[in-house]
Amino acid sequence: MRLPSLRALQVFDAAARHSSFTRAAEELGVTQGAVSTQVARLERELRTELFVRTTRHVKLSEEGLALARACRRAFELIGREVASITQEPDGKVLTIAVSTYIATRWLSPRLADFLGRHPEAAVRFQHSVNADDFEIGDVDLAIRWGDGNWRGCIAEPWLTLTKRAMCSPTLLQGPHALRRPADLAHHTLLRDVPAIDLWDRWLALAGYDAEPWPNSVVLADPVVRVQAAIDGQGVVLADDLVGQELEAGRLVEPFDVAVSGYGFHILRPADVAEREIARQFRRWLHSKVRA
Repeated sequence: MRLPSLRALQVFDAAARHSSFTRAAEELGVTQGAVSTQVARLERELRTELFVRTTRHVKLSEEGLALARACRRAFELIGREVASITQEPDGKVLTIAVSTYIATRWLSPRLADFLGRHPEAAVRFQHSVNADDFEIGDVDLAIRWGDGNWRGCIAEPWLTLTKRAMCSPTLLQGPHALRRPADLAHHTLLRDVPAIDLWDRWLALAGYDAEPWPNSVVLADPVVRVQAAIDGQGVVLADDLVGQELEAGRLVEPFDVAVSGYGFHILRPADVAEREIARQFRRWLHSKVRA
């Protein structure tokens, strides 16, 4: 069996990891057209479509996803063997895909404890907000909010938090002051992406149908959602990680209704052997939550 060229597979691997021909070109130091040409040649050679192309982005097909996983395993193995041959340490650099929200509000105040226990380790954060292609990301671990169902990943429940409606104290004043859930009809709901947004569930618990609340803005980044609420742009569902804002009075809770259903999970690739430093960090995460 004749394999495609290594260069074509390298270009495909970069495009798959980034879900972008442009970003792959930037990584490889070539033009976007060169990436597109290499991928097209590979598709012709394999007689299958590896990417589903739209006007704004590219997404792996089922065949492309399978090949991307195989490329990841192969390049990971080659990299380890090269490091072994050249006697370079496999490194204690730990790459964590995590949102700025959890990095700043939970990890940052506690990270010194882990580094004190493992002074040889270096932690590198890769900003990520619930991307659905983690299985092809070049990371050791990821922390995601959701139901635990991600493709190509081993997901462990980690941190479960209830969500409560919060807003700027300025929304408690004026002709449409928030006094009961029905008053939300006059304000904007700051929503998460539809797959994991909990506003409809919160409204049902409060005794209202979700339909009368058409004013909504979807903001995928929780940092942006919370800041928009602080700025008086709407009402957000937030958790205990915004305790400082509540204590300082930048956010208030107008209603006594809490909703649960999702949580933070620790994810790791299902098709790549876990490194010892990643295992230590994962265990440390669990121990800090238990404590």
